[in-house]
Amino acid sequence: MRNLLTEKQVLKKLDIPDFRHLTKGKVIDLASMLDRMDPEVAKKALEQFPEFAKAAKEILAEYKDTLDKGIASNNESVKAYYDVCNSIINSLQKELENESHSFDEKKYIMEQMKEIADKMDKKDTENKKWIFAMAALAGGVFLTAVAGLATALGGNTHVEEIDTDDDEEDT
Repeated sequence: MRNLLTEKQVLKKLDIPDFRHLTKGKVIDLASMLDRMDPEVAKKALEQFPEFAKAAKEILAEYKDTLDKGIASNNESVKAYYDVCNSIINSLQKELENESHSFDEKKYIMEQMKEIADKMDKKDTENKKWIFAMAALAGGVFLTAVAGLATALGGNTHVEEIDTDDDEEDT
């Protein structure tokens, strides 16, 4: 059996004298410890801080707002990059239409257009990876908070293994 955190240990980790001094800023710290706490200690903490769920919800809402602002800023940055690339491609397209250019010059212009298109594709891939990472981070924070609260309130957060082997009778 694993050693569960005692009330004294939890208070020390949170750097507070008792659970009545639990602040909104320490709610996530508490939530991250709930699965390692003695259930009675967790219940005592939540009883003395009845606004835990509300505070956790507010923190998650603030976190979501921060993520939304980051994604909006990222979208503006990516759009500006694409606008510049498209402007360059349009300029090169006009040059390509110039009949006075030799075949080699036109070939060079097309290579430049392809290089810019490749850079745009690379930027798109980077952007998708960044968005995925932000979504994964947000999901992790949310799941940690929910699992911690469920554990403290006595919920079962363990996934049971299901036996899928069919029993066959020997005939």
